[in-house]
Amino acid sequence: MGFGEKGASTFPLIVLFGVILAFLMAFLFIALYNQQLDTRVDEQANALANDIAQTAFSSLSGGQAVLDLPRDVGGSPYAIDVQENSIFVVEITGGRRVGNNYSASVNATVVVENQDFSPGGRLYFMRSGDMIIMSAAPITAPAEEFEQPVASTPPDFYYFAKENDTKAATAIIAAYFSALENYTGIDVTGYAHDGDDVLVQISYKSGGNLFGIRVSGYENGENVGKVGDAWIENTLTITDNLTSALTSPSVENASSGGWLYSPSQALEQLRGRTWRRVIDNMMVTVPSDATIRAAAATTNVSTYPTWRVEWQSDNYYVIHIRPMPWWEEENTAGFVFQSDPELYPVV
Repeated sequence: MGFGEKGASTFPLIVLFGVILAFLMAFLFIALYNQQLDTRVDEQANALANDIAQTAFSSLSGGQAVLDLPRDVGGSPYAIDVQENSIFVVEITGGRRVGNNYSASVNATVVVENQDFSPGGRLYFMRSGDMIIMSAAPITAPAEEFEQPVASTPPDFYYFAKENDTKAATAIIAAYFSALENYTGIDVTGYAHDGDDVLVQISYKSGGNLFGIRVSGYENGENVGKVGDAWIENTLTITDNLTSALTSPSVENASSGGWLYSPSQALEQLRGRTWRRVIDNMMVTVPSDATIRAAAATTNVSTYPTWRVEWQSDNYYVIHIRPMPWWEEENTAGFVFQSDPELYPVV
């Protein structure tokens, strides 16, 4: 009888202990769950700040970089701001972690063109000189990146390249810019054909021959857009001065007058634009280490000097781009751009 009374008196304590234990377990579970939700906001907000900085940095390599923004970070609304010293800030504006800021920076000056940043929208970045333009809308690049010619009428080299000897003009362009890497105050004063090669005489503008350059090339019959054939610069070799040569019009005058673009200028123009493949609308960026060589490209209209740009990424790309502006008073259109795969500029 006494044992039964003792068991009956301890039963409420066991029930109470079970209730307290269940409450504690639920409290711990809720606390852990809340901590996980807070951590998810922290992780996603930090990741977004880093993504913004990385996308901005990628625009320095050329083209227009785009980042799709999430609608929220861990379920919390947010806002984006750009502070001094190029710091990108993600601020939580409601829900969990409200008031918290998460940041990342990029080592370049950032200029905001359109600051209507909104969750679910897009961020656009484009290099402009040493700065990065940031915008909530697509950024329009200048229609023309090349400097306009200083002289209003073309120099003699323009007509030489257009009408007289395009292959020789292509070799002269290749030899001149190659020699400029190590010498100043130079020009091309003569040239001669030697089989499939072209010999180019490099001389000082002040007088006196410097050396000759043998420009060897090869024929390539693969189609690149409307280019059906091309003689492509292959190797440049220093040779003796030319003893018998045809007179070349001054290539230096064409270059200094803005009527001839260097390989770096041509590559900069390509990298300053955003390109997309026609076949699938995929964005394409021209890399800084793309190979660029002089070429005489033949279309169904004529043969033109070009800069031939090549690189391998997800695909093998070839671009022919003009090395010279086309005089606006010409009756026939000049060469501008052809590529394979076919590309078109977005901006």
